Amino acid sequence: MKKNLKYKKIEIVRIKDNEKDEISDMVVRESNIVIFLNGKKLVTLKGSPENYDYLGIGFLYTSGILEKKGDISSVVVDEKQKLIKIEAKNIYSPLEDSLRDNLIPRRANIEEELISKLLPVKCFLKIKGEIIFSLMHTMQEKAKLFKLTGGVHSCALADKQGSITLFTEDISRYNTIDKILGEVFLKDIPREDAIILTSCRITSDILIKIAFAKIPIVVSRAAPTDKAVELAKKLGITLIGFVRERGMNIYTYPERIEF
Repeated sequence: MKKNLKYKKIEIVRIKDNEKDEISDMVVRESNIVIFLNGKKLVTLKGSPENYDYLGIGFLYTSGILEKKGDISSVVVDEKQKLIKIEAKNIYSPLEDSLRDNLIPRRANIEEELISKLLPVKCFLKIKGEIIFSLMHTMQEKAKLFKLTGGVHSCALADKQGSITLFTEDISRYNTIDKILGEVFLKDIPREDAIILTSCRITSDILIKIAFAKIPIVVSRAAPTDKAVELAKKLGITLIGFVRERGMNIYTYPERIEF
């Protein structure tokens, strides 16, 4: 039988109501995924072993290194070794150099450099609140790996009509964003009227990734940080959190959501 690449079965001891049982449980698989750019190791990511090409391209795109699809010469994935080898021209070298050997860019000077490359989103989109509730419910229904293991984040791209067009799960919240936006980038999927949904909290570095794709509405089941709210306001992005059943918190540009 071919092993499942996303999860594995292990034996555990479960305690419930002071009763002890030995049972089988499912845990997600974790892999080290290495991205090489133009023959040099750029970064090692921890993630779920699938959609390597979208992850690699998405990471370069949302890190400000890669701007145009036409600049990609080749993408070679070695799933056995968990390597992503990307050849590209016109890359943003200063940022590329600062990323080497770091898991995720978190230093303040890197974040400021990324923000300086971003322009405010121009958006005339208005969407009914009912669609937001429906989309979040649909994304949760799609989260099969989370239901099985409880160990992953979810992310989805939706259109203004209320249909989810892309969906992914990963142990890393950063990777879910990169996989979705990598697919958007490679397939030239329209994003002017798109909505991105996620299960994770929205920090400034998550919002920066989304802002590179110029997606105007970001929806989360979790909370944003103060810096994410400030950045969303600066960049013209509607930021919504705590979407649960019949409630939501709209932190920026509430006029785009109709009730």
